[in-house]
Amino acid sequence: NPSIEDWMNFMETSKIISTNIEALPPQRKAIFMMSRYEHMSNMEIAVKLNLSVRTVEKHIELALKDLRHSMS
Repeated sequence: NPSIEDWMNFMETSKIISTNIEALPPQRKAIFMMSRYEHMSNMEIAVKLNLSVRTVEKHIELALKDLRHSMS
């Protein structure tokens, strides 16, 4: 079972991630949210936003890079 300290660390990390997602450029944030929170495929996102799948992939790649950078 997780300890209170584990839970507090999880909550703090979650808050940092949420703050950093909010700071992403608008289109990158939207694509990341659709991918990770709405569980849409890259193709579904591309069709919905009238973008190429490669553009969607690049935005997700950059979002993950930004988030990893902000956590280090």
